[in-house]
Amino acid sequence: MSASSKLPQSVAWTLETFQGQPELRQAGDKLGAGVRADWKSLRLPDGANSLRAQPLGRAAGKDIRTAVDATAGLGYDTYALALLGVEVLALERNAKVFALLAAELARAQNDEQLRAVAARISIEHVSAHQRLPTLRARGALTLPSFTARGFVLPDMILLDPMFGGQRGAAKPSKEIQALCATVGADLDADALLDMAIAAATQRVVVKRARLAPPLAARAPNWTIKGKLLRFDVYRGGAG
Repeated sequence: MSASSKLPQSVAWTLETFQGQPELRQAGDKLGAGVRADWKSLRLPDGANSLRAQPLGRAAGKDIRTAVDATAGLGYDTYALALLGVEVLALERNAKVFALLAAELARAQNDEQLRAVAARISIEHVSAHQRLPTLRARGALTLPSFTARGFVLPDMILLDPMFGGQRGAAKPSKEIQALCATVGADLDADALLDMAIAAATQRVVVKRARLAPPLAARAPNWTIKGKLLRFDVYRGGAG
């Protein structure tokens, strides 16, 4: 998940539990007032139709059926892709953030409104740097579309590394501050781009602040721009 280097990073956030659910909380927070994932908070009045016209939906395109969200964070983009009908493997290496991601997936799997979408999501607590090179191994992915179509590489890989520079955010600033302080900067993010291009059969989508430089200083094949963010798209090299 991305964040701004201008946000305070000195405040300690601890992983606490309230009513059986984990949350990131800082000193002075009331019980239950910490940061957690909440996929229902996404404003999508028309469901998948709302997403298709938004930058992420346009960047993904119409033909993507399988994807890896390599830097999943709290899983909002993971959920959005799954809502579009894509089967998604979400990777998150930070243990605290993964705990929130896992809790939200579990809630979604037991929520009548979210259950069908959640069934298209699988998550792993692992670094994308370790996981992406293993995707070629037979049986590396067990999502139904992968096994049914007889291949092991995803159509699309999404990268949303933490980065410096100013960025607006649709989520509350408290959430962004918590992620920024907990995860820190992804100083090794540049290396992910080549890994992702080698593993994606159709495209790699990189989520960036609107004015941020391209990842690894590599110009994208095309870009989808939003008001505060942009999505740089690279053609996959595994097709």
